[in-house]
Amino acid sequence: MDLSKLPEPVNLDTIANNLADAVFLVDREMEVVWMNKIAEEFFHISMQKAKGNKLAELTAITKLEDLLNEVFEQQTALKTSYEEASVKVKRHDQRYFFKIAINPVFHEEKLWGALVQFTDVTRFHEMEKIKTDFVSIVSHEFRTPLTTIIVGVEMLKEGMLGDLTPRGKEVLEAIGSDCERLNRLIDNLMELSRIESGTIYVEAEPTDVNDLVQEAVRPLRIQSEQQGVELITDLPPELPPVAADFNKAVWVLANLVGNAMRYTDKGGTITVQVRQRGKRLFFSVQDTGSGIPKEHQDKIFRKYVQVSGPGRKGTGGVGLGLAIAKDIVMAHGGEIWVDSEVGEGTTFTFTFPVYQGNESVTLPNAEQEGG
Repeated sequence: MDLSKLPEPVNLDTIANNLADAVFLVDREMEVVWMNKIAEEFFHISMQKAKGNKLAELTAITKLEDLLNEVFEQQTALKTSYEEASVKVKRHDQRYFFKIAINPVFHEEKLWGALVQFTDVTRFHEMEKIKTDFVSIVSHEFRTPLTTIIVGVEMLKEGMLGDLTPRGKEVLEAIGSDCERLNRLIDNLMELSRIESGTIYVEAEPTDVNDLVQEAVRPLRIQSEQQGVELITDLPPELPPVAADFNKAVWVLANLVGNAMRYTDKGGTITVQVRQRGKRLFFSVQDTGSGIPKEHQDKIFRKYVQVSGPGRKGTGGVGLGLAIAKDIVMAHGGEIWVDSEVGEGTTFTFTFPVYQGNESVTLPNAEQEGG
């Protein structure tokens, strides 16, 4: 279609101003060159006043600077996850949620700037909150009857209600294992609900790294011996304390080691390693298991995503562990990522800051908010 032949009242400005999304055009300095009517109305500023101002300052969304830098460096459209490309903006005592899309703009084959688009996803966020609240309520309701079942199973195991046949003991062990699995699932669902509601807090304090690692691997050593998998810890002496919430940090590391167990066959090894680089400590869990296909590596930190494979042992999980681990690590101000080759094993790495003696006591799971 030749846009130059559009009817007189219909031009590119008309089309842009009738879009449901707020749209900005910025140059390489991230300064606003153009914006559509929706953007003017939402951010309450005219295009004349907006021109020449940096978009991050104009919208009070600091995350935009990092996202634009990423697009300018890669010279491709923004490819971050939904969570990383979403922002919360407050206007007139109301909260709006936007998904940001950024596409580079070229002139004469040279990068000139970018087109930034804000898509209102407030309604979807509200639906997500309803789902989260429902999951939290159901998890709480499951907890009471499950506790009763667990107590009953323990009473039967101890012979308080009479002797059991060998077959009865096998069935009871299976019931006990399923109860433990359900209990872990409920814990994960409740933790995820707290994270998504923004009410999770990280109590950062100086934490001995050796204590953290030993506490995480201690309950998994018996399992590793039963599976014939060697569990190794590799920590250099005199590591500085890390700024971390001890219980949550232990949970993250134990979850990664537990995942490695499910992918590693008899005769394999799992190595927990800690190294210092500058003001950060790098925790890695390396296994010699089946590995993760490249096409799945970008998805595994999303909720309810599981990776299937020939080396995976049945777990009954629902794909929440890595999503929760990522949120906990990010709440500490750290990062988490994976390196893997099919048939050669997998390494998960996450970082925590070295304790500097001046961390705030409580670090909330922060959300980006503008205005």
